[in-house]
Amino acid sequence: LGFFTTFVSTFAAAPMIPIIRNDIDMDIIDIGNAGVAAVTGTIFCRVSMGVFCDTFGPRWGYAFLMLGVAPAVFGMATVTTPFGFMISRFFIGW
Repeated sequence: LGFFTTFVSTFAAAPMIPIIRNDIDMDIIDIGNAGVAAVTGTIFCRVSMGVFCDTFGPRWGYAFLMLGVAPAVFGMATVTTPFGFMISRFFIGW
């Protein structure tokens, strides 16, 4: 169940880009920056989670990850600016 939730929260924004783009007036540069933010968040998370899992174990690491990303997934529903979308994508990629 946790893996499914993680998968949906990570990949749900990409197919909805045409709708999100029109709703919050994003241009092509904002969309590209949001993609870069998501990848940057993922790289940062993989490095930090490796150290965290080595120290505390994978069960605590996954629990920490789910609890840390849940506010960003909820925040995606309340985004009204392109910057908010980029920040939300960064933390979801995290």
